[in-house]
Amino acid sequence: MNFKKIGVVVATGLTVITLASCGKNDANSDIVTMKGDTIRVTDLYAQTKEYPTTGASTLLQNMTFNKIFEKEFGKKVSDKEVAKEFDTQKASLGTNFASALQQAGYTESSYKDSIRSQLLLKAAVVDKIEFTDAAYKSAFETYHPEVSALILPEKSADDAKAKIADAQKSPDDFDKAAKAQKGDLKFDSASTSVPKEVMAAAFKLKDGEVSAEPITVMDPQTGASSFYVVKMVKNADKGTDWKKYKKELKAVITTTKQNDTQFVNSIITKYLKDYNVKVKPKEFANTFAAFESTTDSSKAKK
Repeated sequence: MNFKKIGVVVATGLTVITLASCGKNDANSDIVTMKGDTIRVTDLYAQTKEYPTTGASTLLQNMTFNKIFEKEFGKKVSDKEVAKEFDTQKASLGTNFASALQQAGYTESSYKDSIRSQLLLKAAVVDKIEFTDAAYKSAFETYHPEVSALILPEKSADDAKAKIADAQKSPDDFDKAAKAQKGDLKFDSASTSVPKEVMAAAFKLKDGEVSAEPITVMDPQTGASSFYVVKMVKNADKGTDWKKYKKELKAVITTTKQNDTQFVNSIITKYLKDYNVKVKPKEFANTFAAFESTTDSSKAKK
């Protein structure tokens, strides 16, 4: 789960300052107007209490997007889907979940709201993706189907080298150790549970083969390195028929577009225009500036 990490003092202080400026007007005065709806000063105050560490402009963006996307795609995002994603994230963090929520400024309720917002945005993105044969074929070029492998992480390169030697001498013991550490995994090239470096090395192995050298993976945030040993259990040849993997390729295309900031911003820009979104107070004049300047080189479907 990628919890937001926002400076509490800075963000909260900014919210207080901007809301104090708004407070000069009537509490029911409009901050944002749009086709069929408005956001008022009282609405923003309520959100600052729910998300005290988030800046007012960010809250206004989120509130506006939620109103628009709820109208457009609300029926496509069920409570069951939100609950499923929530439970998945909770399980992935285990006993650290509560502290991670608190650190990120969420309650369980507000985090579920955040998940719903993400799913609404995903629905908006998927709605504009053109799933053409050309798009499927392009995704198929770099796609590797699901494989089964044993993966063991080690703290040092020397430990990993020793584990490789053990795997060569006593393959059964290696298999047992990997399974005991829940390293018996299935994944394809679109998976996010296995580091990309480990995937790339694994896909090159034949059935029963162990990586000849430790696979180094660096954490981009901390700079710390981890070292992995991989044994391929069952590799897969994708063949030449992309249609066999149409479901998987659709997920690949969707994820790629979701991660394309310019494509996503172009979609948001279009909805802001369609809903005639206007910001009233000058203090928030730049709230949607990033979207107003978006150039649509990644063209969204009309």
